[in-house]
Amino acid sequence: MTMDPAIARLLESYFDKIFVVSIERAKDRHIRVSKQLEGLTFEFFWGTDKQELDWEKIKTDNGVYDDAKAKKNNRYSKGLNPGEVACALSHRRLYEHIVEKGYKRVLVFEDDVLPVSENLSQLPATLAELPPDWGLVYLGYTKHEKVTPALKRKQAFYRVISPLRLIKWNSTMIKNLLPVLYSRHLKKAGYHDCTHAYAVTVQTATALISKQTPVAFNADGLLSNTVLKGEVKAFVTEPIFFIQENQLDPGHLSIIKK
Repeated sequence: MTMDPAIARLLESYFDKIFVVSIERAKDRHIRVSKQLEGLTFEFFWGTDKQELDWEKIKTDNGVYDDAKAKKNNRYSKGLNPGEVACALSHRRLYEHIVEKGYKRVLVFEDDVLPVSENLSQLPATLAELPPDWGLVYLGYTKHEKVTPALKRKQAFYRVISPLRLIKWNSTMIKNLLPVLYSRHLKKAGYHDCTHAYAVTVQTATALISKQTPVAFNADGLLSNTVLKGEVKAFVTEPIFFIQENQLDPGHLSIIKK
């Protein structure tokens, strides 16, 4: 598809830079994402390839990946696999690049991103509603897209069991679990998954580097943990403007994370 020129120009003017995170050997993905984002000026950012990781060395070198800290941060006490570490390193390296270059606002895609063409006409109004001090914006995400009575009951249950240390989330994190209406096209972010389409400021990138050195979260877990702790002014868009290929084709798997 070809992106509407007006939407493409809006994104190019609002953000200092637009990156697509990928790895160099994924040639077929480069072709597909270039077609999906045709008309939009972006730059590929080459991430860390899991096939090039010395996993045995990394497991014993806390300077790159801290398995104990990763297990402590994970709500199920699980560490990261090589693909997750590679993906986390890819996004952290991009944050470092953002800070190094001094880009103030950056839009980040992964190489399996798909525009939701029928929603893009609402993007100008959405960006206009962002406050000047926003730090993180999900333009695509999964989990907690809609706040249901069942989710509110779950949140209330978490409040009860948190003081009993039956869950790793504290009261602040539980309070921030679900998105809250902010404006017509925005909600204050809650706990969400995915890093296929999001934007960060240089201030947020700086904070994320600190939290992710050494790697102690998967890429989307880093964002959600930062949001839950109230460490960034974060939003999700309503509607969603970008999805992943596996949302249309469940057989399409990430070559970075798995």
